[in-house]
Amino acid sequence: MRWEMPEDFGPGGQRLYDQLMVGDWDVSTVALIVEAARAKDRLDRLARITSGDEDTWTRIFTGEGELVLKLDTAVSEQRQLSTVFRQLLAEIQRRQGDGVSDGEEDGLAGL
Repeated sequence: MRWEMPEDFGPGGQRLYDQLMVGDWDVSTVALIVEAARAKDRLDRLARITSGDEDTWTRIFTGEGELVLKLDTAVSEQRQLSTVFRQLLAEIQRRQGDGVSDGEEDGLAGL
């Protein structure tokens, strides 16, 4: 099954999606791959936030100037999303494992 991407992914999510969509997967596996690509993009954004990239901080513009919101929960959200991301990748790998023999390279190697 080829999936019509429901949205544009960022560079990391697109790369992950392209690497994982190398087979003819059932609908539920494709949904997991799409969600993993979304999670990758969210993790990339959270990494920029927690590393101090000021361009990724949330800003609200008012008539009197700029109000910058600090995202205090970004680190805990990043940790929780990392766990979910690992679980998604493990489930995808488990499902794809039926098609990978011992002599073949793991489709998730290097991610």
